[in-house]
Amino acid sequence: MQNIPCKFIFMITVLWEEAVIQARKGVKCGGVLSSSVGNFSSPNFPGLYPPYTECSWLIVVSEGSTVQLTFHHFDLEFHESCEYDYVKIYNGESKDEGNLLGKFCGTDFPPQLTSSWHVLSVLFHSDKHVTSTGFFATYKKDICGGILNGLSGVITSPDYPDNYPNNAECQWLIQAAPDSKIRLVFTDFQMESEECNFDYVAIFDGPNLEENKAQRYCGYTNPPDTTSSSNELLVVFKSDFNIGGRGFKAHFSTGECREIFTTVKGNITSPRYPDLYPNNIICHWNIQLLPGFHIKIFFRDIELEERSSLSKECDYDHLSVYDGDSEDSPMLGRWCASDTPPPLTSSGNKLLLVLVTDRDTANKGFSVSYIGVVPMNVSCTRTDFQILVPSQSVPQLERSHIYLGSPSCPSQISGNNYKIYARFDTCGTEPQKRNNTSVIVSVLYVDFSFGTHEDIHEYEVQCEPKRKEASVHILSGSDPLRLNALLDSAAESRLPEAESSETSDNGQDGSDVIFISICILAGILMLIAVVGLVLL
Repeated sequence: MQNIPCKFIFMITVLWEEAVIQARKGVKCGGVLSSSVGNFSSPNFPGLYPPYTECSWLIVVSEGSTVQLTFHHFDLEFHESCEYDYVKIYNGESKDEGNLLGKFCGTDFPPQLTSSWHVLSVLFHSDKHVTSTGFFATYKKDICGGILNGLSGVITSPDYPDNYPNNAECQWLIQAAPDSKIRLVFTDFQMESEECNFDYVAIFDGPNLEENKAQRYCGYTNPPDTTSSSNELLVVFKSDFNIGGRGFKAHFSTGECREIFTTVKGNITSPRYPDLYPNNIICHWNIQLLPGFHIKIFFRDIELEERSSLSKECDYDHLSVYDGDSEDSPMLGRWCASDTPPPLTSSGNKLLLVLVTDRDTANKGFSVSYIGVVPMNVSCTRTDFQILVPSQSVPQLERSHIYLGSPSCPSQISGNNYKIYARFDTCGTEPQKRNNTSVIVSVLYVDFSFGTHEDIHEYEVQCEPKRKEASVHILSGSDPLRLNALLDSAAESRLPEAESSETSDNGQDGSDVIFISICILAGILMLIAVVGLVLL
């Protein structure tokens, strides 16, 4: 208890007393558990627990340690969503649902759980019907190691950032949901560097100590980022009898907290959206499209913890967007509270979203849609459009999947591009007046449909014939909300140019020659008329 601040003891005692007041009169249960090892059980265990009871246990160990919780007996009234009798386990205080690790009932034992910091809460609730024998659980302080099954978390060597002790051995088994993978990233690393035979970190791709699946690391260089091939990853730290170091710090993320998107459009939401997101997580979402693409994202909903009242900045829970594939890339912005960002466009084909939450005050989270902006070059003359799309950027498409106005105006193969050449009286083009300027407008369709799934993206192409200036902007993709509704407030942006495999632009040159020829012919006719008048 000597390492636990008095202020914190007062806070957790108040929380415990508030929970106990709700318990049935005459039933004594719950409390603050602060020893390094202990146990607790439902009231009257192993007899039947009483009805209409609520108990709260707050387990507090020394800072820098974690709590490992194990159930040895578990028998509560069953309900599919555990609405009647249940046990709730929280990674911290139980007043914040964002800390919830799980809600359990029935006869299936909860998994062994390890907190991500030095406080763990357990809440037991029974209604006025159907009782059973309840539960019995033990806990212990983990200096290092344990089973970690949160969406994300942090692993550090013992006593980090101070030097780790000699003769230490720790094992962390990270477990994700079925069919999920785990990403492990080291942010600090300093250990004895003698051939990794003395002090080292070993990473096993699976739950067992199989040498053929292990990678050992030591020295002063961060190990490379690791992604598991299954839903389990084992991390082992070992030190010998002398020569230590600062140790290490690593972040892990799993499941819906770590995803890579490669499709040309998609939706990203915070974990558990629209319910409260978990506390104390760091989540990464990477969007990686083919070279040449840009990525445009639209924020459909955002509700995070409010800004700091002192700094007025997003110091607590926040969402950051990076123009690249890592946090070293330029940051496009950081948001919190209910501040809805404008649509954002990447400078390249990669974009990273990072959600960071602290230990309390969760909220609904966010929902984001994105669409890949197809690379293309649009030019025009006084009489026609020319559109080029690099074929290597859309290798899954046939030329007929790119068309102007209607499928009857498909693209043609021209070197390394899909090319559309269309006069202004064809392919659905029409004259319009915009800002007192006469323009020619049409719609380019890029059809990514597959099987029965329709996915057609629309781009408006526009030409001002007098200036021979063309522009293009995205109208929509096949999103349930139709992305064009979100684009009303977005500024039009020029798309990247496609490489042309030809050395000349025949369409543009032809129209210029015709125009010049007409001017010359008119001049000749005028000269003939003047000469005729003189002769008369």
